[in-house]
Amino acid sequence: MIQDSEEINAFAAPGGFIFVTRGLIKCCRTEDSLAAVLAHEIAHVQAKHGLQAIKQSRLTSAFTIIGLESARHLGGRELADLTQTFGKTISDISKTLIASGYSKTLEYEADTVAVSLMDRVGYDPGGMVDMLAHMQRQLKPGKIDFGKTHPDPSDRIQKITPLIGSRQVRPQPANRLNRFKRLASLV
Repeated sequence: MIQDSEEINAFAAPGGFIFVTRGLIKCCRTEDSLAAVLAHEIAHVQAKHGLQAIKQSRLTSAFTIIGLESARHLGGRELADLTQTFGKTISDISKTLIASGYSKTLEYEADTVAVSLMDRVGYDPGGMVDMLAHMQRQLKPGKIDFGKTHPDPSDRIQKITPLIGSRQVRPQPANRLNRFKRLASLV
């Protein structure tokens, strides 16, 4: 599904729905690049990353509650007051640290699967490098977009380049070029 947003982002929801923003489609200069985005999101669906993230979020919430309640009840009045004052901050930090570390692992895993998937179905895996490099140039510091929820594109390029190796660049068939031009003109 295409989301009518200039934000640069895409995500896979549990159940197999894949959302790609208009802004991300504009970052794709070829159909191979768009295929890279879709292959990456398909990898998330195949590995059930959405369900893992939900489970992880529930565990994070449970451990945060356990930690906060333990501090309130076992640490004396001063610690209880401090915990009450900063409870939301502790909760937010816990969620952010766990979610961020977990997220990067899943993103790199999805990139790895995407490179393999693209190669198997006849798309040039180099399209992922092209898309990430173009995306890197489009990201604006401090803006809420792909850069807030994904590893740095240059780090991702560094990790997937050895996977792509010395594969020859596949020429794009004319029908693929025309199909992508039509799509690009719609967004």
